[in-house]
Amino acid sequence: MSEPLQKLLISRRQALGLSAAIGAGALAACGGNPAENGGPTSTGDAAKSVEFTSWIFGSDTAGPKLRAIGETFTSQTGIQVKDSAYPYLQYLDQVVLKARSGSISGIAHIDEEWMSTLITAGALKEIPSSVSMDPYPENVASTGLFQGTRYGVPWTHSALGLVANSELLAAAGVTEHPTTIDGFTDMLRALKRTDSSLVPYCPATSVQQLKDMVPWMWAFGSPIVQDATVTLGDEGSLAAVDYWKMLLDEGLIQAGMVRDDMRTLFAQGKVAIYDDAPQAIGIIPGQSSDPDIAGKMVPFTRPGKEGPGDTLLWSQPLVAFETGAAELKLMQFLSTDDGALRAAFEMNGQPPATVEGTQADWFTSNEFYKVWNERVTPRSRRNPFWDFPSASAAQTVFNEQVEAALAGSGGAAAALAAAADELQGMLKK
Repeated sequence: MSEPLQKLLISRRQALGLSAAIGAGALAACGGNPAENGGPTSTGDAAKSVEFTSWIFGSDTAGPKLRAIGETFTSQTGIQVKDSAYPYLQYLDQVVLKARSGSISGIAHIDEEWMSTLITAGALKEIPSSVSMDPYPENVASTGLFQGTRYGVPWTHSALGLVANSELLAAAGVTEHPTTIDGFTDMLRALKRTDSSLVPYCPATSVQQLKDMVPWMWAFGSPIVQDATVTLGDEGSLAAVDYWKMLLDEGLIQAGMVRDDMRTLFAQGKVAIYDDAPQAIGIIPGQSSDPDIAGKMVPFTRPGKEGPGDTLLWSQPLVAFETGAAELKLMQFLSTDDGALRAAFEMNGQPPATVEGTQADWFTSNEFYKVWNERVTPRSRRNPFWDFPSASAAQTVFNEQVEAALAGSGGAAAALAAAADELQGMLKK
């Protein structure tokens, strides 16, 4: 199976505008550089003010824009928004510590991967049923949940998918987009034959970011976790590891890669396809000497065994330490107000989570995001580790054992069996 390639008419000026907006902290969850920060502030009287914690406030570029969104909320409600920030790499630890000491209040912006840790630490309040999920598509409404209980309100949502350079594909004679694993592999080999110095495909292969392996295990038929049972070591997970080993052996992917490295190589024209979030369209042009790189960037459907494969859901919800009227008003304003969503998109390229937002002219006029939402986001699935008491710890165990499996130390079957045993124990806690 294959799909026709679609070249996107995105000017360098448009792309550089997004690049300036996105800034350092926007894609930290996908492997970008963390933002700088300031210290927390107190909310004061909850009836008149509300604290909002986000690493974005620590950014010199995006921080003032997020404050401006808060000021709009204040002008409409009379409720003051008091901002608080921690560095991205320290954010989870700091929020847990502050919550345990009772020195954080209001609401916070988090990576969904952190949510289970915060819940297990007793830091978060349940979101009341009065907060409707009607504004969101079904796959978005599935986020913000832990063991069936809602702790997060969707704010920005998309998927980690594939970004391709259409010029490099055309040079290799690729005129259609393969959607099967076999077709994808044939395409990678054609790219390598055309230019032996090229890295045809660049997933994150460093132990720090091996979550890119998750959708490949899905593609080969492994659920990873099913009905509270860890299935690592099954036929699909072993086949995915063997596939990556083959790609490494043939020079079709590269070992030790993290997201920032992948972006740099793609911007330099040294990588044809790589894994990223849609905000890539605002990052790559600023790193590239090619003035037309934005117009060459195309969203690529992830391949599966017999057709298009699934992608990893990317979610950054809003969570609450208190669920008073002020907190709920601010959460719903940030999450559903058209003006606030548009300002957030212009702030750092973060996609809206609502149906209305994704259909708005200000969003669909960006062709890259529009196609991404048509091809990539609809096939997004929750990371199976988000349902663990500590999703971050579970992801680390997975990463370390997949690295061991790829390295061949002790064999892939033994490494994945060890991962399954350890993860199963974590899941039962």
